[in-house]
Amino acid sequence: MTEQSPADSRVHAIPGQQALRPAGPDGIDPSRARESVRRLYAGPPLTPADLSAPLLVLPDGHPGAGTLPGAVALTEVPATVTRWAGMGIRGVKLFAHGHDRDPYGTGALTPGNLMVRAIQAVKGVTANTVAVTTEVCGCSWTSTGECVLRTDTGAIDAEGTYALMRGMATQHAEAGADAVSPTAMLAGSVRTVRSVLDRKGHPDVGVNPNLAIRTGLYGPFKQLMDTEPARGDRRGLQLEPGRAERDTLVQARAWMIEGADSLTLQPVMTATDVLVRLRDITDAPIVAYSTSGEWAALQTLGIEGMAEYLAMLKRAGADTVLTFAAEPVATYLGGHRG
Repeated sequence: MTEQSPADSRVHAIPGQQALRPAGPDGIDPSRARESVRRLYAGPPLTPADLSAPLLVLPDGHPGAGTLPGAVALTEVPATVTRWAGMGIRGVKLFAHGHDRDPYGTGALTPGNLMVRAIQAVKGVTANTVAVTTEVCGCSWTSTGECVLRTDTGAIDAEGTYALMRGMATQHAEAGADAVSPTAMLAGSVRTVRSVLDRKGHPDVGVNPNLAIRTGLYGPFKQLMDTEPARGDRRGLQLEPGRAERDTLVQARAWMIEGADSLTLQPVMTATDVLVRLRDITDAPIVAYSTSGEWAALQTLGIEGMAEYLAMLKRAGADTVLTFAAEPVATYLGGHRG
């Protein structure tokens, strides 16, 4: 037998594999021993530029203003977005509280509606410094709260829904949106939106469809924006959680074939495994949406915990994290540089 030195006894090894590297004389890994080395190997940190914020635009005087971060009256949009841009937040996703609702969602196409004015308000103060993505969906505009239009027999009116989505996408692009997000997971919806944008002279406006998993974590948003469907759920238009990992990958491939430029996965708190798998199959930008129901849970973590959670989503594969925690986390990160 040969005598083993103390250093040899501290070799890092994985059972059944070759030793990786020795520890230092005090059992400290050299790659973590010195601050300068830790900084060298630390990897990219979370920054405000990795964050996007939901902007829930309400009519002036609406009692729900302030109930969720980013839930503001139209008159508060310029100041809110200017503040976020100053923190380094680079994106907003716009949702508008629909008005003039009817079974056909015609208010969504009314010239100068709340969504159009919100887009113009954001672009009026940020120009190209903040990317604006808009929700293209019937849920805020139909009297039933449905994402899609229905026939008299209750079946999905696919052609009517496509026409509504085409009109919304065109209107949003003309108002200045950088990307539009078909929210109802209706086969063919991405193709119809992409084709109308190209035909109307907006080939540079992106299409960012949802990969929406059925969950209770949309609750606060639905209550505030009055988008609870009359039928009680959106089964058939969302992915089932028990099959989320497989079905999300299938749907992602379908959306890319239809012409999607990027993808939004929601909710992400209960689908981080899906995010990792999704990153493995596509190089397209992925938005990880930490939905309204996650906000209450995030607050219990405290600001450091929020930042760690969002950093984990970045490591897991998100190109940007859309979160109601964007402002407090951006403020925290701005005070902890270096």
